[in-house]
Formats: sequence, C-alpha cells, structure tokens
Amino acid sequence: MKILFITRLFYPHIGGVEKHVYEISKLLKKKGNDITVLTEKYDDLLKNSEVIEGVKIVRFSFPRVKLLGLIFIWSQILRNRKLIREADVIHIHDVFIWYFPFCLLYPKKTVVTTIHGLEWDLPLMKLSIFQKRLAARLSNRTVGVGKFLEKYLYIKFDLLTYGGVSMNQFIDTKKTKVQGSVVYVGRLEENTGILEFIKWLKHSIGYGVKGKVSKVDFCGDGPLRKECEKYGTVHGFCDPNPYLKKAEYCVPGGYLAALEALSYGCKLKLFWNNKVKEDYWKMSPFYKLRGVKLKSWAKGQTWDKLADEYLDLYNHIK
Repeated sequence: MKILFITRLFYPHIGGVEKHVYEISKLLKKKGNDITVLTEKYDDLLKNSEVIEGVKIVRFSFPRVKLLGLIFIWSQILRNRKLIREADVIHIHDVFIWYFPFCLLYPKKTVVTTIHGLEWDLPLMKLSIFQKRLAARLSNRTVGVGKFLEKYLYIKFDLLTYGGVSMNQFIDTKKTKVQGSVVYVGRLEENTGILEFIKWLKHSIGYGVKGKVSKVDFCGDGPLRKECEKYGTVHGFCDPNPYLKKAEYCVPGGYLAALEALSYGCKLKLFWNNKVKEDYWKMSPFYKLRGVKLKSWAKGQTWDKLADEYLDLYNHIK
C-alpha cells in the first residue's frame, strides 16, 4: 500500500506530532508499505528530499504570511501532485487546510485525518473549530488524539488514540531514581498549565528535606523560560528520556510525554489552567486510572499496536 503522510513538521524536528508520524512511518514501512512524508522545510540545512529508514521525505519552504503562505503551500503541493495521484491513502495530521483544494481535484482519493489537539486558550477559535470539523466531514476516516476532542468538536472519531511507546521501552529504573526529582516535558507557555505547576513548586521545594522536591529539570522551551530557571534547569527541547530515567515524578505537557514517563516508572503530576486542558486530562486514562491499572494500560499503548490500527482503518475504507 502506498501511503502519503502530510504533516506540518517532521523528523528531525522535536515534538509530539512529529514523533507520532515518525514512529508510525517506520513501522508501516517495516510492515511492507511504501511511505512518503510531505512536510515543511523548517531549516535551510535540511534536504528537499531524502530517505530515512526507508521512509521518503519531501520538504518545501513557504513564507510566514497567513494568506500568502497558504497559497504558496497549495502551489508546492500542486507541484508534488504526483505523490497524491500515486498514493492509495492520503493521511493528514492536523493540517487538512493544506490538502483542502485537492479534495476537489481528487474526489475519489482515500483520505484519513488525525486531529492531534486544540488551541488551549479560551474561548476556542471558531475558525479553527470549523476547519477541524470540515476536515472530519471531508475525510473517509478520522482519528482523534484524546477523548476530549469529541466533546469540543462534536465529532465521533473512528479511532481514538493517546500515542504510543516502543514495545521494549518499559524498563526497571528503581535504582536510578533520585528521590524528590521532577521533570517537566513540554512547551514553557502559560496555556499548558505550567504556571500552576510553578505555584505548586513554590510550596514543595525543599532541598535535602524528605518528602520535598529536590531537583527540577525542564525539557522544553518557550516564553516562560526565565521564570522556570528560578526553580530548576531548563534544557530546551531535547530527548527527555535520560531525565525520565532519573526522575521520581513527571509533569507532562501532553499524552505522549505522559506515556513515556510511565514507561520509565515516573509518577505523574497533572496541571491545567483552563477548562479545555482540564478536560484534556480528566477525560483520559492518565487521570481515570491509578497505580497498577494505569501502568498496565500504558504498556499496551505501543506504536506497533497503533500502526496496526491505522492499517486496519485503511483496509476497511470502501
């Protein structure tokens, strides 16, 4: 099967959506499929086209101007329309607006859309909600990352997911854990709920005091970097796994970070500062399940399982 993924950012860029598409692409290739990723060339040093682990990546640049940028994106995809013509499945991750004109040019193409999230600020942007609902309407199948999306988009997804971890990622890290250590993984922005975490830190830090926070690492970056540096070390966007191995607690910015934290034996601490983010967590297994049940559920959320679910979705489209 020839599958074309369309996503704004991709490997080597660091982020939840990027990792989601990267891991699934590699596995679908191993399962005998032909995979191409069409994405933004966010760095001039990147190649326009290359193959990584059997996955073909096609990149293009565009100006950072709203309307002009979108028109340029459409023109670049038009140049690469051969990828669309040859694909059995077009799988779009969040950026359905990039593909919108091609629904008219190729009305019989099989289209799957994965919606990874919403803007966290309230009130939610009506245009963004409209675009996501339109994407669902014009797609043959839809995938939602999180149950909360059904509440806000009034969509019943064909598949719900929370991301994945590698099958061999669950390891015993008891000997490496530093008591009272905390790692935050995600953007250092107000709408993530990080200020609520910082409020909690103010009353919890007590270096050398039993039961208190002894060390804080921030794996992320953003406008609140200087504020976070008052309470710990900010490492920027980086691989969080070395810090997860040592941390007793993890404050995840999203589902993928939460899954990875659980795979390294971290205890989760969840924070939010608005109703959307509150529902994001409270309507998920990360909040509803506890202890052994949560870890057991997390172990079952592998990239391999999700790749098979995607294939099943593709194969059952009439």
